[in-house]
Amino acid sequence: MPKQKNSHKILKSVALAGALTATGAVATTAHADTVATSTAATSATTTDQQLANMKSAHAATESSAAASNAAAMNSATTSANSQIADLNNQIQTRQASDAAMQQASQASAIASVNQAATSATDAENASYSQAVASQTAANNAALKSAQATIVTEQQKNQETAQENADYQNQAGNLDSEHNATLNQLDQALKNNTDGTNFAIQKEISRQKTDEQGAIDRAAKQFDSQISAADTEVGKAQQAVNADQDVVNAKDAANKAANQAVSRAQDKLSGTQDALKQAEANQPVVNTIDTPAEYINVWKDYLQTKKPGGWTLSKSDYPELYTRLQKAEQEAVKQSNYQEDPAAKQVKVTLNPNGTLSRDDIIFATQYAASLINPIREAIGTTPYKITNASIDVAQEVENGYRNDNWNTWDDGHDNNRLGQIAKNWGTSMVGESWAGDGSFGKLRYDENTRKWTHDYSNLSRNDLQRGIYNAVKALLFECEKENSTSSNGHTTDLLGVRAANSHGIVAGDILGIGFDYGQGMESSGQVNVGGFHFDSLVDGNSERTKQMHADGGVFKSGSSEDKTIQGSNYDQIAIPSANKDDQIKQLQAAVASDQQALNDAKSKASATASELKSAQDKLASDQAKLSQAQKRVTELRTNKENTLKAMATDPMQSPQVKQLQAKLAQARADHDNDVKAENTQYAAKAKDLKTKHEAKLAAIAAQPTSLAELQSQLQAKLDTLKAQHEAKLKQITDDANAKIAAIKNQKVADRQIDKLNAQIAQIKSDLAKKQQELDNNYQALKTKNQAEYDALAKKLHETDKAVVNGNSDKYVTSDGKTVVMAGGKTSSDSVATTTSVKNAVATSGKETSDVTTVKVEPGTSSVEMTREAYKAQQAKLPQTGNNNSTALIALGAIASMFGFGLVAKKRY
Repeated sequence: MPKQKNSHKILKSVALAGALTATGAVATTAHADTVATSTAATSATTTDQQLANMKSAHAATESSAAASNAAAMNSATTSANSQIADLNNQIQTRQASDAAMQQASQASAIASVNQAATSATDAENASYSQAVASQTAANNAALKSAQATIVTEQQKNQETAQENADYQNQAGNLDSEHNATLNQLDQALKNNTDGTNFAIQKEISRQKTDEQGAIDRAAKQFDSQISAADTEVGKAQQAVNADQDVVNAKDAANKAANQAVSRAQDKLSGTQDALKQAEANQPVVNTIDTPAEYINVWKDYLQTKKPGGWTLSKSDYPELYTRLQKAEQEAVKQSNYQEDPAAKQVKVTLNPNGTLSRDDIIFATQYAASLINPIREAIGTTPYKITNASIDVAQEVENGYRNDNWNTWDDGHDNNRLGQIAKNWGTSMVGESWAGDGSFGKLRYDENTRKWTHDYSNLSRNDLQRGIYNAVKALLFECEKENSTSSNGHTTDLLGVRAANSHGIVAGDILGIGFDYGQGMESSGQVNVGGFHFDSLVDGNSERTKQMHADGGVFKSGSSEDKTIQGSNYDQIAIPSANKDDQIKQLQAAVASDQQALNDAKSKASATASELKSAQDKLASDQAKLSQAQKRVTELRTNKENTLKAMATDPMQSPQVKQLQAKLAQARADHDNDVKAENTQYAAKAKDLKTKHEAKLAAIAAQPTSLAELQSQLQAKLDTLKAQHEAKLKQITDDANAKIAAIKNQKVADRQIDKLNAQIAQIKSDLAKKQQELDNNYQALKTKNQAEYDALAKKLHETDKAVVNGNSDKYVTSDGKTVVMAGGKTSSDSVATTTSVKNAVATSGKETSDVTTVKVEPGTSSVEMTREAYKAQQAKLPQTGNNNSTALIALGAIASMFGFGLVAKKRY
């Protein structure tokens, strides 16, 4: 149903105005023409003297420590030098003794070497003499038989040619034998290899055949076990699925039971609160006062309503429309909300998302029904009911509008959201009439945004009642203004007249009222403005709905899908009477009924919880069985995979094949060894043959062709013996000299001298450590003295930095006097005094007009000093080495006050 903006947007204008003022005081200072420095010098001198005295004391302690350290080091150095000298003397004594021992040992060793060399030389001389004698005898014999030894050149050539021919024949025969042997070895290897490879392939084929048969038998056995285990898993899964269905059903029942307990508790609490308020207070009764003509118009409408119509428009019902317009104008005049003091004591709870709490939704619905139902009864339509379902639907609607950031002012109803909620509840529809808030929240003007903002903080149920009351008026009296174009669609909804002469499903039987505001809710320059949702359901248990089903109607309301009429969802919430006595009786009866309903709901919740626990225990047990069955299947599959994998061995790795491969390798190794042996034997024979051949050639060539040549050959043999003899003598001499040099280069290893050198090194190390220790102690003393000095300077100068930086304008001197900077002032009940400092006259370069004199107590001195002069003075104080050291004296004080005013703009 399209909204009617003009008919129910009731907005109030507010104007805020205010002003805030503040006053300030201005301080003045007096000026003097005299400058006095005598008193000031005393304070500054005292401060400087404290620092100077400390510095002198520190210098004395540091000088004393340095002298003490020097004396200690002098004594330690003297002692160390004495010990080192003694140790060096011991080293020199042992070195002299070691040298004497070494000289005697070397002399004996050298004598032994010389003796050995002499013996070797004598033996070589004897051997040489014997060789010369033998060779001389041989030479003499050769000379005697010279006639038989000497040959001609032609004879030598013939002998050489014959030897070469013999050698070639012998070498060729040797090569042929060698090649034949190698060929025999290669053929034997080939025959052996072919036979062994055939045996390997045959063995591999046999093993594969045997292995595949074993694998097939094992796989079949595993498959049988896995199939049986899968069957058990299937049974266990079916049991778990069935258990889960039971748990889901029991859980849903338990949640519904707990929800019923919560609702029963909420309902009881609300009824109890209402009873307490009714018993304690005389309630203000607000009613919508309608003239008789208003009732008559709607009665006539029921009689003349066109089939399926939902509105009373000017075009369709001109006569009724005119009558209704006049009646509504009268009703608006008669119906005005009366403030309810008792309701003001009860706070309204709004959720963080800008929606009503469930308790306040119940209250708002009860209040609206109490206003509307008397009119419905007078017209002859069925009064509104309130159920848990209608309250829950109202909550879902208001939360849904906020989740969608829906601006009902501009976009009308969120029909998609309403349709989804109806679908979730299994009902045919959720009807809605909506009224923008005009009197529930408060308006305030935001200077920053220049917009009117609705404020919903700290509201009471009196505010909520007023908002509901005016919203009901806006919806019931839509055409009360002249020239209205409203078709009264909201009114037909609230009065329940739509179902008359209609064969379709129409909401409007069961009421729930929600409220929302917040982001997106903006209209006509106003932001955060909310509105009331009058949401209604079809009563699936009403006689009309049952009859429509009996007539063959097919729709969700009243069917098995309709959750609004199931269980505690259909429990009704009482609508309080306007009469106090009747209201109290009704509430008392409602309290008793609600208490019993709560007890019954708790009992049912306890039973459903127990049933849920039993179902969950069975589910857990069956899930454990399922897990065990699944684990068994997994184990069997894993075992099958591992077993078959282990069975599928590599035949090449079997002992039989490896044995054949070893035989093959051994045959090749034997072949290689035989070839190597043959090659070696061949090489040796060829070498021997060549050596003999070359020797024969040499012998033939060496045959002398004359007596002179023979004598020359014989003398050459004697010369060779002499050269060899001289070389051996030289070698004997060189070996003896090398041994003597090695003996002379040997050094004596004396461990006692090493120990003495280590003691000297330790003494030097200890002396260096002592020097470092004394240096560290001296540096620690200087650091401690500097820290004490800095602490005293900081204490004496603690106000100086603030004065220099301009953050303070006064300080207290060591004699307890307060000094104020030129231009500052003390409080009204004290008079500033000053003491000057040494060299107080400023040299900052400022003109004289910048200098301000400080007022002092009678009888004291005053001083001209600016902050710049003061900074220059502080630069002359003793320095501690710390660039951040501050001075002693601070001068001056300032004080100021200021005010401001704010005036809010007034908007209409």
